[in-house]
Amino acid sequence: MPYVTVITLAAAAGGAVAAFTLYQGRPRPTQAAGVGTADPASARALPSAPTPQTRMIGALGLVVAVLAGAGLIALLCFLAYAAVKHVVG
Repeated sequence: MPYVTVITLAAAAGGAVAAFTLYQGRPRPTQAAGVGTADPASARALPSAPTPQTRMIGALGLVVAVLAGAGLIALLCFLAYAAVKHVVG
């Protein structure tokens, strides 16, 4: 059961990171159409088009962040499981 919890939480953390970084630096589709913003020109834009090198660095950074998050979640689940087992007996 702890493995299912770790996998589920790691998938949720990965999804949250992906959702957070998906539109980083680019206007959302509703903002690009001018919906929801008073001034569409004020939306942030990338200073230049991403290169293969910056894409690779971003992808590796995302992988490291997700793996570190999964490791932290696994550690916290292990500690919580050990604490409950110690208290219950």
